[in-house]
Amino acid sequence: MQHILFIGADFEQYLRLKTILNDFTCVYSVNLTDGIRQFNQQQFSLIVLDLSLILSDMDQEELLRSFRRAHPVPIIALCENVEDANVVRLLGAGADQVLDIQTADTVLTAYVQTLVNRYTLLDHMDREQSGRTELCVGDFKIDLMRRQVFLKEEKIELSGKEFDLLLFFAQNPNRVLTEAQIYDRVWHTDKGFHSSIAKPINRLRQKIEPDQRNPVYIQSIRGVGYQFVPNIVTSCDI
Repeated sequence: MQHILFIGADFEQYLRLKTILNDFTCVYSVNLTDGIRQFNQQQFSLIVLDLSLILSDMDQEELLRSFRRAHPVPIIALCENVEDANVVRLLGAGADQVLDIQTADTVLTAYVQTLVNRYTLLDHMDREQSGRTELCVGDFKIDLMRRQVFLKEEKIELSGKEFDLLLFFAQNPNRVLTEAQIYDRVWHTDKGFHSSIAKPINRLRQKIEPDQRNPVYIQSIRGVGYQFVPNIVTSCDI
């Protein structure tokens, strides 16, 4: 059974959600210290995090990045400020969804179930692909052994990091990826991504897009990150 960790959420709401989410094992932590301890002791399928426990914007962002570095678990952040700028800030730091702390139980549980199902599917795809030597994604064929990329049967010359970047996109088709997630998985760090992530994206676009000014494969999601949009996704053996 999959486990959901609630950190600092209203206890009465937690009890209601626990009843609704009866297909999951729900764990409640009254404060951040206990929540981190629980997180380190077992594997969770999702975290519901009440950010009112943390006053500093910087501390909120660092906590989200710490969770993301430790384990790629989906995070729903609950906060009082759901204005666009704050939502974008928290998504950029690693939250998968930012909701008003007063969000209705039915809506919150729907987000929980959707995110868990999505991550479970992606994890299953990763395990399937781990035994493959080739990944076919829309117009792209990626040779995992030789680290080569073919676009409509034409070989595309990529640097090592450009290959890693395209591969990460191809493994997450149609999913909106934040800059923090891209930097964490491709560069294995979260330092300085705000100032430099656009440059490697643009270099990759120069090599794969028919018109870099109007990208069709790597689309910008304003204020959040990027989305790789292929036609279909299949895996194939060499």
